[in-house]
Amino acid sequence: MKKLYQLLLDRWNQKTDTVLVTIVEGNGSVPRTTGAYMVVAKNGRIYGTIGGGNLEYQAVKKAMELAGTAAHYVENFDLGTGENSELGMVCGGRVKVLFYSACAQDPGVGEFLKEALAAADEGKPYWLVLPFSEGTPRIRREITEGRGHCRILEENGQKIYAEEFCYDGRVYIFGGGHLAQELVPVLSHLGFWCMVLDDREEYTDHALFPGVQETKTVDFTALSQILEVKPEDYLVVVTRGHRCDADVERFALRTPASYIGVVGSKRKTRYVREKLASEGFTEEELDQVYAPIGIEIGSETPAEIAISIAAQLIQVRADKTGMRRKKE
Repeated sequence: MKKLYQLLLDRWNQKTDTVLVTIVEGNGSVPRTTGAYMVVAKNGRIYGTIGGGNLEYQAVKKAMELAGTAAHYVENFDLGTGENSELGMVCGGRVKVLFYSACAQDPGVGEFLKEALAAADEGKPYWLVLPFSEGTPRIRREITEGRGHCRILEENGQKIYAEEFCYDGRVYIFGGGHLAQELVPVLSHLGFWCMVLDDREEYTDHALFPGVQETKTVDFTALSQILEVKPEDYLVVVTRGHRCDADVERFALRTPASYIGVVGSKRKTRYVREKLASEGFTEEELDQVYAPIGIEIGSETPAEIAISIAAQLIQVRADKTGMRRKKE
């Protein structure tokens, strides 16, 4: 979202009108669900997607018409192929799309975008609130009405769309080698907050990890003195060897982290598991660990393994936030 806010602010500073297009409700089989964003200017789409195909084509056309106006607009799209369908797409679902016109002449737009950027930088939970009709979007720290991270509510006689951001945890990556260098840019692009830790200073160079929030040179045997892991956090163990893996996994198992993943062959992970079991960790505790880490996709190279790990973290995040959809 930070990239989206910055792009909108840059265009506003350049006196360029844009339209923020958002799926605020989706039912049935749809290519993108609630919370998909796209930015459109008078000459077409410039960022993001709401799913492609005829839905996106029609939404871009509508947004181009609205750019520069003071109007907000909501339209329902039928993605089916039946008698009452509109778009002729094989998906078969329905979506409600909100078009918010970010006029370059409106000072309220600039104020909102600066506030949104500050909220994204802070890294604490916040709500993005988009009005269906009149008014300017705003940032709120808390919403008590309704359920879920994406909600349609009614306030002061008009509907609003509210979405929560930064509700997920941090990803602590232990080990700054080739795998971490491939993994961080992918996770950053997916909206994960990443920190890399290694006991070798040359592997905590910030320049090695595009998109990383923080790096730190640490003693793997003294992590409890450095980190305060929260239940929503992810721990990814990709150190250079089984001894360091064991040190980090020992620490990880004593934390409330929602995800612990350890890289390595089955032989290596079995060795670490047996070592920790001999120290008194129970089978139930050890079963919390994803080892070998990642989803099985036949990955071999660091880049391929990074994709398998990222896919697993997406899956865990979707499960724990209630955002994972079943296939129709």
